[in-house]
Amino acid sequence: MALELDMLTMSATPMTDDGRIDEDGLRAHLRRLVAANNGVYLAGGGAGEGHVLTPEEYRRICEIGVEECKGKVPTYSNPREGKSAEDVYRYAREAVAAGVDMVQVYQVEGGHSMRPTLEEQDAYFTELLDEIDHPLALSVHAYAGFHPTPDFLRNLKRRYPNLQAINVMGMPARYFIELRDVMPEDVRLYTSIRMLGQWLALGSAGALQAEGNIIPRTCRGLLDSWAAGDVERFSTLTQFVEHFSAIVENWAPSTARWVKLGMRVLDLPGGRGPLRRPYLMPGPDDQSRMLEAFDALKVRAVEGL
Repeated sequence: MALELDMLTMSATPMTDDGRIDEDGLRAHLRRLVAANNGVYLAGGGAGEGHVLTPEEYRRICEIGVEECKGKVPTYSNPREGKSAEDVYRYAREAVAAGVDMVQVYQVEGGHSMRPTLEEQDAYFTELLDEIDHPLALSVHAYAGFHPTPDFLRNLKRRYPNLQAINVMGMPARYFIELRDVMPEDVRLYTSIRMLGQWLALGSAGALQAEGNIIPRTCRGLLDSWAAGDVERFSTLTQFVEHFSAIVENWAPSTARWVKLGMRVLDLPGGRGPLRRPYLMPGPDDQSRMLEAFDALKVRAVEGL
């Protein structure tokens, strides 16, 4: 039986000019993702600007996401990184209460270059996961500067059967292979959209990405062409996504900066508002430069805008 593949977009959080959540813009944005068959991760610390959201705002975003997306596409949320289990749980419980399908939690954010030992990681995850009786995903992200071993994660799964997915971002292929080898088949491993063919061949269940905020049909097309065995289309779309990512990386990090800049220059639903401070939307020169690069790549034509 073929593995069902998911394209999951780390959704942007549209804001009004006075810095509030743009609920109408968020709904319009999410409807565009649903129409393109992209699952969503709501209010994340990267594209979703989760680090500047209050728990009440985070809850409201999840509620809107459930209303617009649940039952149509996977509807998940990823509370921002925290320096303690209590810090993360303040947000995770809001996502559970809102009714999302799954909650992803990150590794502990050490701060000041701290790198937790495996014993400290175990204490953090134990304290946090003991409180979450809900389908769970874990993030293993290269940006954290450290990572749990595959055996550590296998043992965590044995203790917490509600662990259903692991998002392996920026890690070497060797790590992914070792993790896939030791994890039960019911744990889905997701990876980056970059070089997706390699990850799918190694057993990835799909991709977790921010590009879908701008080009969701193209992102989904990668998985559909792979599933259909259409090598030519898969190759064409892979090259397009690599070129697209190379363009937006000029405004990274943060992810939210290039996502919202791209949504604005293409006048996409929910894309007219600002970033929330302390981040600032790049100015007219940057907007012109990005739009010129998008036009040269024929982003509008490829995405059907």
